[in-house]
Amino acid sequence: MMAQNGGVVVGIDVAKDKVDACIRAVSQRQTFPSTAEGRRGLIRWLRKYKVAKAVMEASGGYEREWAKALRQADIEARIVDPKRVRDFARSAGQLAKNDAIDAEMIAWFAETFTDAPDQAHDTARENLVQVVKARQSLLDLQTSLKNRGEHAAPKIVQQMQARLLKQIADEVAKLEVAIAAMIKAAPHLAELAEIIESVPGLGKITSAGLVAAMPELGQVSNRIAAALLGAAPYDDDSGKRPR
Repeated sequence: MMAQNGGVVVGIDVAKDKVDACIRAVSQRQTFPSTAEGRRGLIRWLRKYKVAKAVMEASGGYEREWAKALRQADIEARIVDPKRVRDFARSAGQLAKNDAIDAEMIAWFAETFTDAPDQAHDTARENLVQVVKARQSLLDLQTSLKNRGEHAAPKIVQQMQARLLKQIADEVAKLEVAIAAMIKAAPHLAELAEIIESVPGLGKITSAGLVAAMPELGQVSNRIAAALLGAAPYDDDSGKRPR
């Protein structure tokens, strides 16, 4: 399988201390440590097989240094949401419920988009992703505090929780204003958000999440988009995944 620009595609599975890489076109696999020398080794290996495009999952920030090194080496690097890879693979019958996503699966996912145009490194989208994630983190904290408030607690604790909940609500509101401004300032994001919001039941916050997390929307067929949007629940396993 080749990338749309005629180059070979590599799937990279990122962990804290290493990455596993798979080039399906030539049936090659390799593991590299998460060090400067490891990143240089990966680039040398990819150049050996004339790899033009690397795809990896978002992995708690561990993927950023790898993507940066690849881009500096003029290799296109794309970071995708693990849920998209899992939903897509499961929709095609390639992944059981509890199976781990590996480098080969990521490579297969990347190869599926041979008809999609190359995507340049999108700073506006990356910034939007960070703000959307920050908002979600605050909402998770808000839910946790509200759940604690359901249990009896001393008055001083209740007052502290009330103050925190108000502060969180204020910060969430500020982030939502920032999200709207970021989308409005980037025409390509604003256009996609408008299309998503035209669907009944999808509001601005939902569209912002989709715009941030799914750059393929608007660039692939309806069938592929539906697979990526897969609504089936999935196991979000944390920690080191078995091989």
